[in-house]
Amino acid sequence: MSVLAVKARPERPAGSFGGRLAAWLDERLAILFLIPGLACLSAVILYPVAYNAVVGFTNASLMFPGWRFVGTANFEATLADPLFWTSTLNTLVWTAFSVAGQLLLGLLAALALEQVTVGRTTLRLALIVPWAFPSIVMAFAWRYMLDPLYGVLNFLLMSLGLIDAPQQWLGSPTFAMPTVIVMNIWFGFPFMMVAIVAGLQTIPQELYEAAAIDGASAWQKFWYVTLPALWQVIATVVILRTIWVFNNFDFIFLTTGGGPIDATTTLPVYAYNAGWQQYDLGRMAAVALIMMVILGFILAVYFRLLSLQKKTGEA
Repeated sequence: MSVLAVKARPERPAGSFGGRLAAWLDERLAILFLIPGLACLSAVILYPVAYNAVVGFTNASLMFPGWRFVGTANFEATLADPLFWTSTLNTLVWTAFSVAGQLLLGLLAALALEQVTVGRTTLRLALIVPWAFPSIVMAFAWRYMLDPLYGVLNFLLMSLGLIDAPQQWLGSPTFAMPTVIVMNIWFGFPFMMVAIVAGLQTIPQELYEAAAIDGASAWQKFWYVTLPALWQVIATVVILRTIWVFNNFDFIFLTTGGGPIDATTTLPVYAYNAGWQQYDLGRMAAVALIMMVILGFILAVYFRLLSLQKKTGEA
């Protein structure tokens, strides 16, 4: 019987080109795997942004073929439009109150969940339900509940004697914006709650025990232990929600359409009306670029405040 000898493949010298290339690839293997996904993501994101930037300086229209360069005419027309400034103010109000309300309610819900010992998982699932709804389902459900003729909200308030007649919650210039903000808070607070609950799980219990030994009250434990530990989580979710709420279009469009009398017209709705109602693609692109600048300024302020807070904490 013969025995076949298998020779091991000789290793390349560490100093050879092949050895150096193998070592380089091994060190950067994760980056190499990420390149295809990053390339696709860049194509999906960078191309629309670049295309939009070009169209914003043209007279592109859905009514006429072709376009030509018109300089800053679209931006000048937009900034001269009083409705643009009304929409900007509406957007800032919509974003600020929605994010603040979602953060407050999400924080309270997360802290309350930490005190629950029985049925915590079931309660968490129940509180996440608003976040699980598609926007169109949620919008039409709220429209049905707030309907002035057969809506359940007016029925309950009149039964309790809190109002004398049905209210036009979405049809009143006074109530429309507060109503959609409340709806958006209800929709978005589960995201804040889940993130804060995850952050609470990372706080060592020894910190609370030490605070209790020092005689700290419940409020002092929250202010000096819980809140500093959650600062990074809160900052992250606030930034994310600010971006999402600022750019949100479907929620307001499906509930009020920007009305009544432009009381809830935000910049995304304003841009939509310019492009798809007035067929002015150049103007719509210009509004989108202005929105990007405004949002960039808001985020710059956020990051500046975060850096100042970090320096204060280190000091």
